[in-house]
Amino acid sequence: MAVSIQKARVKQLLTHLVHAGMVATVLLAATVSEGLMAETKQPAGLRYGKAVGQFHDVHHYAAIYQLSAPRRTGARHLELAVGALDSGGDTSAFLSLGPVWRFHPGTHSLYLEFGFSPTLISDPSLGGEQLGGNVHFTSSATVGTRFGSRDQYGVELRIQHTSNGGLDSTNPGLDAIALNFTAQIWSM
Repeated sequence: MAVSIQKARVKQLLTHLVHAGMVATVLLAATVSEGLMAETKQPAGLRYGKAVGQFHDVHHYAAIYQLSAPRRTGARHLELAVGALDSGGDTSAFLSLGPVWRFHPGTHSLYLEFGFSPTLISDPSLGGEQLGGNVHFTSSATVGTRFGSRDQYGVELRIQHTSNGGLDSTNPGLDAIALNFTAQIWSM
């Protein structure tokens, strides 16, 4: 019995390592693609989140990457997130890309962000529960701060909701609270 539990844990660890490798590959490809980068320093980072409500056992892991937003959107940046939703070894990969708007409530280092991203999920079943299809939308509200000698680091607390917007008859929605850590990893 103990050997089978250890094998399951090793398999879960290998799955996380494979997902981390996929995330690293996407980040590397995006970093060398100058056409996607802004003309200023842009952060990249990591996100860890924990679902609440019906999917309380789901953990959210992602690499996040900020890209230039088209000016007509009025957004500060586009956020690309590549990661995994894990429910005790039942893991689904996801990819999202969408605009983020930032507001400063009177201080330079503290900010609020609101985002909306179409989200693709590889397997809409998590922990035996159905999310309702592979195409979803993620809306988020974030409070964050910048720090460091050149404001090159950021820490953010994020609340997000992911659902299929009624595209499928099953639509329970996935709510999560997440922590982001970002750092400016290149300069132009």
